[in-house]
Amino acid sequence: MATKRMSATRREVEQLLAAPNENPIELAMKLTVLEEEEPGSIEEFAESGPVSRRKLYYLVNIWGTLGHLPVSQLAAIGWTKLSVIAPHIKAHEEGEKRDALILQALSDAKNYTARELPAILKGEKPKPKAHYFHLRLTPRQYKVFETALLKFGAKRPKKGRGLVNKENALTKALRALPGRDW
Repeated sequence: MATKRMSATRREVEQLLAAPNENPIELAMKLTVLEEEEPGSIEEFAESGPVSRRKLYYLVNIWGTLGHLPVSQLAAIGWTKLSVIAPHIKAHEEGEKRDALILQALSDAKNYTARELPAILKGEKPKPKAHYFHLRLTPRQYKVFETALLKFGAKRPKKGRGLVNKENALTKALRALPGRDW
């Protein structure tokens, strides 16, 4: 029985996949090369490796779109932000306009979070950061909380449990507190 020799690129990809977050841009480059050498190899790694199929394809897309840039520049931005930028860039044809778009997108990536980037790339203002909090209420406490929110505009949904418009209702309830100085 003849065994197929493992290519050098495949070995490199396997080494990089052992610690995928250490050099994701180098992994993107090697995955792209391996996919050209051995079509379908990404699927093999997606089924058996520690990295999701989605991330593997994001990495290949990043390298296919931005691989002409220095690895150090791409690594400084990070694969998550690059995965937001790549589809935006890919939609534009080659040329000076695309080059300017790439420079602007990379500059924006340094100044904004991955969550804010899609809006920025579309020329919109990012949504203000939301603040999240989690409450653990006893059934009695929740009844008081629910009653107050309903009084100030929250509604019960037609389907499901919980309340709709809780945030606005809570804000109204807090504004209605007597003696507030804020």
